[in-house]
Formats: sequence, C-alpha cells, structure tokens
Amino acid sequence: MRRLSNRNLLVPAVAIALAAMTVFVLSLVLWSQSVDQQTRAREEELVRQGLVSAIAEIEAAKVSETTWDEVVLFLDNRRDLAWADANLDDFYALGFNFSQLTILDSRDQPIYHRHGRERAALDLATTDIFQGLVANVRAAEKARGPLQGAGDAWTTPPAPIQASGFAVVDGRNVLATATLIQPHTGAVQPAADSGLIMLTLLPVREVSIDLLAGRYQLADLRTGLGESHLRPGDAQVRMDVLDSESPLILAWTPQRPGAMLLRNSILPILAVLLTFGAVGAVMVARARSAWRRQLEAQRTQTEFLANMSHEIRTPLNGVCAIAAALEATPLTPVQRNMVEIIRSSGISLERLLSDLLDVARMETGSVRISREPFNLADAARTIDTLLRPRAEEKGLNLTLDIAPEAETRVMGDPVRLKQVLANLLTNAIKFTESGDIRVSLQPVGEGRWRFQVADQGMGFDQARKAELFKRFAQGDASIGRRYGGMGLGLAISRELVELMGGTIDAEGRPGLGATFWADIPLPVAEGAAEAAPTDREAIQTRPLRILVADDHPVNRQVVEVLLSEFDVELVLAENGLEACQAFEAAPFDMVLMDMQMPVMDGLTAIRNIRAKEDAAHQGRTPIVMLTANTLPEHRAASLEAGADLHMPKPIEPERLIAVLQSVAEGQGAAAA
Repeated sequence: MRRLSNRNLLVPAVAIALAAMTVFVLSLVLWSQSVDQQTRAREEELVRQGLVSAIAEIEAAKVSETTWDEVVLFLDNRRDLAWADANLDDFYALGFNFSQLTILDSRDQPIYHRHGRERAALDLATTDIFQGLVANVRAAEKARGPLQGAGDAWTTPPAPIQASGFAVVDGRNVLATATLIQPHTGAVQPAADSGLIMLTLLPVREVSIDLLAGRYQLADLRTGLGESHLRPGDAQVRMDVLDSESPLILAWTPQRPGAMLLRNSILPILAVLLTFGAVGAVMVARARSAWRRQLEAQRTQTEFLANMSHEIRTPLNGVCAIAAALEATPLTPVQRNMVEIIRSSGISLERLLSDLLDVARMETGSVRISREPFNLADAARTIDTLLRPRAEEKGLNLTLDIAPEAETRVMGDPVRLKQVLANLLTNAIKFTESGDIRVSLQPVGEGRWRFQVADQGMGFDQARKAELFKRFAQGDASIGRRYGGMGLGLAISRELVELMGGTIDAEGRPGLGATFWADIPLPVAEGAAEAAPTDREAIQTRPLRILVADDHPVNRQVVEVLLSEFDVELVLAENGLEACQAFEAAPFDMVLMDMQMPVMDGLTAIRNIRAKEDAAHQGRTPIVMLTANTLPEHRAASLEAGADLHMPKPIEPERLIAVLQSVAEGQGAAAA
C-alpha cells in the first residue's frame, strides 16, 4: 500500500515538473522569436531610412546640375546639343552611373537622349514611364508662377522642382527622376513659359544598395518586382513602382540573435528534458496501458449492450406489436385483460432496457446533446398525451399548464427533453394513488424554462432527498417491491439536464406529495418557421406499394399484421440486396428498411437507392429506418445515409400508421 501511495504522489510531481520545464522552454522560444522580430523590424527601418537618404542624395545632385544658368542658356535658349555632349559627362562623373538621360522641351518632347555616356537616338518608349512624374513637375511649376525678369540678380535660386519613383525598364529595376531645368542667378531666362525637364534612370543597385548591405551587414540582399524572389522569414522593404501593381521589394536574410541563443541552449535543455522525459515516459506508458484497457472495456460494454438491445428488441417488437394488433380485434373481457398485461409488460421491459442502455452510455461519456429547432409547447403536450391514459387508469386528475410564451420554437434536444419530462411525470403517476398531478411549463428568465411536476403522492423527507437522484435508489426495498422499477429514471434525468446546461431539484413532505422541477436553457430559434399542420384523413384509395426489408421473419410478419387493415401492397425482402433489386424492378411509395441484415445492411441499401434516384432524376421515395438499433449514433447514421426517419423497435403502431397516412397524403415520411 505504501508503494502505491508513493506512486500516486509521484505522478503529479512529475507532471508539475514537466509542465514547469515546458513553460520554461516555451517562454525561451517565445522570447527568442520576439528578439528576432525586433531585430528584423529594426533592420527594415534602417534600410528604409538609408534608402530614403540615398534617393535624397541623388535628387540633390540632380538639382545642382539642373539649377544652372549655362544649361538654361545652351540647352533651352540655344539648343546646343554639342554643349550637352561635352558638359553632361561631368554629371555622369559625379559617381551616379545613370543608364539613360533625356531632356524634354517645354512641350515635353524629347530633344536630347543619352544611353550610358554616349548620345543615342531618341527613345519615346523610355519616356512613357515618366508621364506621371512629368505631370507632377509641370503642376508644381505652374503653381510656382513665372520667374523674375532677366538681368535682375536673385538673392536665392528658385526652389527645385522634381519627382522620383521606381520603375521597371527592359526587365531592370531602376529609379526614375524628373527635374525641372531652371536658372541659378537670373542672368538668363527659359525660352518659354515652361522650362526644360531632365529625365534620368538609375539602376536600383546603384542607389546605394551595396552600400546599405555593407553598412548594416545585410546577408543576401536582393531586389525584385513582386514576391517571387522572397523566401520564408525574409526581411523586406517595399516600394511602389510606376505603372505597375506589383511593388519593388528589397529583401534579405535578417539576423536572428534569438534563434542563435536558442540553438546554444538546446543541449542543456535536452539533457534536462531527457531526464524528466525518461521518468514521464514510464508514467505515460503505464497510464496509456490503463487507458487502453479502460477504453477496451468501455467499447466491449457498449457493443455488448447495443447487441443485447438489438437482440432483445427484435422479439420484443413481435410481442408488443402483435399485442397492439390483437387489442384492436374483438376480444372477451378476460382476453382483453390478458392482452393488456402482455402489452404493458412489453412496454415496461422496453423502458427498462432503454434506461439501462442510457446509464451505460453515460458512464462511457458517449451521450451527446443535439441542438435543433422544435416547438416547446408541443413537446410538453406530446408527453401529456402519451402518459394521460396511464394517469386516468389510476383515477388521477392530470392538468397541464403551459405559459403562452412557450408557444414558440426553441433550440435544444427535443428527444432528451421529452425523456426528462416523461421520467418526472411517470414517477408522479407511479407514486400517487389518488389526487391531482399538475404539469407546468413556465419561463424563468431569458431563454430559460422550468418544467415542473407536482403530485399529491407519498412524498419524501429531507434524508431521502439526498438519495433521489442516485442510480438504483429506491429509498428502501419495500418501495422497489411495491412500485417496481430499478431507480434509474431520476438519475438519468439529472445527468441529461446537466448535459443540457440546466439544473434539477425537488421538494416534498412525507404523505403530502412532491414537486420536481428542471430549469433548462432553451434559447429561441431565430428564423425557424413553424411547420404547416397536415390534415390527417383516411388513407387514399389507391393501394400504396411498400417495400419491407428485414432479415427476421417475425418482424416482417409484424408489419404485415399492423398494416393488414389498410389498402397496401407489401413487397418483402430478407436483406438489403434483395431490397435494391426490388426497388430497381418497380417503383414504391415507401420503404421500411432494417439496419442490421446479412448480405447487404440497411445503410448501404439506402445509399444505393438514393444513388439510383439521383442518376435517374427520380423523385425522393420516403424511407423509414425501422430498426432495433436505437442509439443516437445509429439515428445519425440513418439520416446521413439518406433515410427520412429513424423509427426504433418495438414498433409503435400509432406512429407507423401516422407515417403511412402521411405518405398517402403525399407529405413524405419526414412529416410524421
């Protein structure tokens, strides 16, 4: 026992140590990522500022060459291109290797062009990319107004007017600049109201890119149009490009001091982690082994209960359905009493089986609560209609009080809600010998409803209250012998209410009755329209062709007995393959399909039928899955395969007949 206790203490200790180490490692990783991100942001800002400074340096150099009396005199006034050949070489000698230089006249027509250091033919295609820049320069020139007259000495030269932008020329990334040519001292004036404009193209690599790479130690600096040259994790600076939606991107591999520190820390961290990991691995292996054994036990238990449920429900279906059919025939009082005993015993057995299956599924955590729109008041009325005959048989006065606000559609699980209400009302009827039972449905807040059942039965004391909602609780053995049951209804109700997010409680006094209530959140369903009521009259005169697929002969006979009084034509099949073959041979008004069958199961058969309908563009035939497989996952599988309704066995004759009538009226099985 001591060793077991030490192990139990070791597990949380190891878990805490591993959690602390994990937090430390994650913190270190996050810190290194933060450092790397800050380093990258700082590099990007430095490169951005350096690029702005380089462009400003180029623009300043152009201003010194274009705000010059001689260039106005020889190029603007005299159009002396030989002077340009001789003097613009000095401009190139400044260290800016312009790939192209062009001079535009006052009407923005090229009068001089150089490619590198040699004069070349005018290239109109090259000047097209400057249109936006030239327009900006002319707009600024117009806003500036005319210059002072010739011969007047200026104390300061006119402000420079220029515009720059990045462009792509002949597949190369360049900096394009347009600068207005202006006099420096006022000794000469432009020949026209508008001055000449000098256009230059400078390769981006010349815009101090290499200088930036060396200054900031940028690794693998590269430029390109768009993101095709980018690599994961690159630092980058983006610049707009003239006449292009793709930006010009300077990219490089940023420094990662945080990652470097993290790499240097890996070995000592791994040593510690391996130590704890070895201990943790042993504990995890033991836990996983125990977990697998538990899952296997739960799976085996669930499969066993599901199979037992199927095997029990199949003969029970014959008992209940035949008893119901027999009850509708002329009988003597003694015979009717015997049939009623058979029918009620079958119902009790089916309910007990369902309760045991619910308990088993709750233990394995496989109970799921659905969310779908349904009419709240109708759910309460359904349970009242179902159990009122039982109350009247005992001479009890059952009243139903539904608040007007409950006449609405809400979001929740109608099946589980009805199960809870049915359990509470069944208990009230069981433990009340005479008097009144009152069922009420009232709002208790925004989107929250109280279902309450008050009776005048045997009641209970405070000591008994603590045991009410426990499994298999009957208070004492005498209650179990007198009233029957296994004490599962309230326990199941409590767990279902809690799964739906609600609470359940009770108050009572011995001999003076009890009140049980459940407060459950059920928000109003937005935009959910009420289903139009259907007029259920007699079944139409044309015989309905119904395909019945079930491998058990008793089940097929049950359907034949239940539908014998109606004008129907039944076609029987023993498995899904025979059902598919019969469906291909002739059309049917409805299909009743079992789920578990040899050769081909019901789910596969339904899928094949739906596929045939889609391929032939036929209408949708109503299909009802009539099966002893009653778990929610079975119902979901049926609907997913294409069934319109999942109806559990034992068959409820009234419900099957209602479905049949719905089909006869052309409404389809889903309307039932």
